[in-house]
Amino acid sequence: MSGRRRLIYFDTTQNERGRLDTTYSELGTILRDNDFDVEPYTEFMILAKKIEEADVVVFGCPNSSKLRPAEIDALKKFVQNGGGLMLLSLSGGDRGLMNNMSQISKEYGITFENTAIKDERNNAGIPTMPIIRDIEPHILTEDVQEIIYPSGCSLSVSEKAKVIARTSDMAEPSAAPIIAAVEKGKGRVLCIGSYEVFRRGGGLKNEGNQTFALNAFRWLAGETKLAKPSKVAASQSDTEEKEPTHVPAMSEEVEKTLRRLVNAVFDLQKDIAKATEKIDKVESNIEMLRDQFQDFAEKTQKQLGIIIPSKQFKTVEEKEVADLESDIKSLEREIRSVKQLRDHVEERHSSGAMKRDVYEEQVEKLNARIENLQKRLDSKQKSLEEFAEE
Repeated sequence: MSGRRRLIYFDTTQNERGRLDTTYSELGTILRDNDFDVEPYTEFMILAKKIEEADVVVFGCPNSSKLRPAEIDALKKFVQNGGGLMLLSLSGGDRGLMNNMSQISKEYGITFENTAIKDERNNAGIPTMPIIRDIEPHILTEDVQEIIYPSGCSLSVSEKAKVIARTSDMAEPSAAPIIAAVEKGKGRVLCIGSYEVFRRGGGLKNEGNQTFALNAFRWLAGETKLAKPSKVAASQSDTEEKEPTHVPAMSEEVEKTLRRLVNAVFDLQKDIAKATEKIDKVESNIEMLRDQFQDFAEKTQKQLGIIIPSKQFKTVEEKEVADLESDIKSLEREIRSVKQLRDHVEERHSSGAMKRDVYEEQVEKLNARIENLQKRLDSKQKSLEEFAEE
């Protein structure tokens, strides 16, 4: 697996019901724990240049809001160039919600219908919360036996797209598509008639929904391919009982904790970079004020004959040297910290407490991090040496 974390934007410009900070907060945690960066998209419009850095863009059920033609074109271009697009609706579809998601999805052979799914027999307590078991064996549904589908609508699907799940024969409407996917150009599109399949305390409380969520985002991000379902189909249709592999519960929990710790290192670095950018702006303002003050001091001294110390701050060179020395110490501390974490991972693998694939994934990330920090440290040390030579 690549060390690069995939970026997912959850749109907030269309008055979505599914929001990262509330409705989808638990989903956000699951995604972060599995090597994704998740952020809200807050720009006034959907702009091609603003979303091109993302791997996946999510529209979690726009409510009484419609995308402009230029925004729809930007999203189509995003998919064509390799992006993943997830569109989620609710019972009533476009008409009930007064949005125009189908204006995008119809390009890929999918339409959100003006229906409300009910199932009197197969449900999680109420008819509007059906349990879906008619699931196609594909990469998207690997290890998924059932999905809770709250308050959803059905889909119309043409030959362009692939139906991933349907309602039961006893549901209203019966045997209706509810999840569909398609590959277009270099990209992928996934349409789901219920945004609540991933809602905290709703569908996401079901283990099948959690597994489906990870499968879906990995596929949308380009980590897996829909076009090769044979392996998944074979594994899900195999009726022979296989002896389960025994993995100690404590070991799995420790591995999960270590994964979170490694991901936290990357998240912290991202926050540090943002903070550094803000600090640089403040320092630039301080430097400007320093110059203005010294200019004022010199003019005042000449006009009034008052002696005002002009050197109130360090010179630019002195400040740069101090900053370099501080940066070098900080980088050395961070390198030591990451190396200690890598040593701990290696110890757990050597003792047999960590599976090899998890070990290799974590060590790859940590080695890449150490290499990046070392390059920065070497650059800072070289700059400091150049000051010393002057």
